[in-house]
Amino acid sequence: MANIVIQENGKIRDVANVELAEKIVEMRKKSDPWKVIDTMVKVWTQNTPDEVEAMRINIGQYRETLEDQEFGATRGGKDQERRFHLAFPKSLMLMIRTQYKAEELPMDKKFFREFLKRYPFFRVAAKD
Repeated sequence: MANIVIQENGKIRDVANVELAEKIVEMRKKSDPWKVIDTMVKVWTQNTPDEVEAMRINIGQYRETLEDQEFGATRGGKDQERRFHLAFPKSLMLMIRTQYKAEELPMDKKFFREFLKRYPFFRVAAKD
């Protein structure tokens, strides 16, 4: 069966993707942000299998280079130590930002802690 496409704003788009985008917009109006983000993570996982695999490999490489794998400690310089908690793909962040601007949903420490609880795939450090 051929993919059904439509032209929207001068661009050709797959109908399934347009319907999904409309569903996400409707969900955003009615649902908790985490339900919308759940859907976006599923979509990102399904639509970008190569990026998901690359992320898995990168996280493994990050873990190998850590000074302390349990807490994600890195050496940031002569007098500085940093912790590497998670890897967050730019494409997923951009998807989330299409629906939630920084003022509505700050991607702060609280956000990333909740994100890691919900999606441990992105975790680099073994512990918080």
